[in-house]
Amino acid sequence: MTILALAPAHRLPSGTVVAEPDAESVVAALLALDPGTPVLVVADSAAGRDAARAARLVLGQERVGVLTHEVPPTAFFVAVAALQMLPDIALGLAPSVLEGLAEGVRTVALVSSVAALERPRPSVALDLASRLPGSVFRVDWTAQTITRDQALDLPAGVATIATASEKPVVAAGLPQWAQPHVDLATDGAFWGAKRWCEATVVVRALEETVEERLSPSFVAAVPRCASCARLVTGQSCLFCQIPVPDGTVSVPTGGHV
Repeated sequence: MTILALAPAHRLPSGTVVAEPDAESVVAALLALDPGTPVLVVADSAAGRDAARAARLVLGQERVGVLTHEVPPTAFFVAVAALQMLPDIALGLAPSVLEGLAEGVRTVALVSSVAALERPRPSVALDLASRLPGSVFRVDWTAQTITRDQALDLPAGVATIATASEKPVVAAGLPQWAQPHVDLATDGAFWGAKRWCEATVVVRALEETVEERLSPSFVAAVPRCASCARLVTGQSCLFCQIPVPDGTVSVPTGGHV
């Protein structure tokens, strides 16, 4: 297994290797994995990111990459599922896979208050409206917008992942989801609201997004880190933190990873 997720196990695809977002837990999880296999630690919070970096420093291992992906729980579930499809040699393509997911999935939430939201940041008027009883807001995470609306209004897709508070945020409740469908158990802390529901629809099969990033034409244009020679598609190498582009060099790959 090449992906270690720092998030509750019940919010992740079955079989995912997980750890608590503290350095001791991450170190223990990494030591339990094959020492010869590169590992990408994916954190859903800044606390998880800091723990992963501390663990890497303690172990002194360049085989450990760190990626932060602060998104709603259902979107994180989809991201981990997609990243697990990457071969060990192509883990540096993870940021590009996440970019591709932004085009192939849609995440929307209905919440009773947006007062605690920092992203997207509500206007003063919406903040004040959150204090009125019965208010419902539609947060389109993909488009980063907030509106006064009571409909999720999501497109049809190949799969859906959803979660909701025990008390429905709207009287009509949630729509009937297309199959396959996954229900996640979460506490709604991400939204900071008493009543909420959230759903991510996979519009384009995850396999297609990953295969596109692994195609010879895409890989041929990807630089490699000057230090560890891994593929680099983010702002810096996930494994040794050397920035792009100054710390990278283009290495002829023939279009292969």
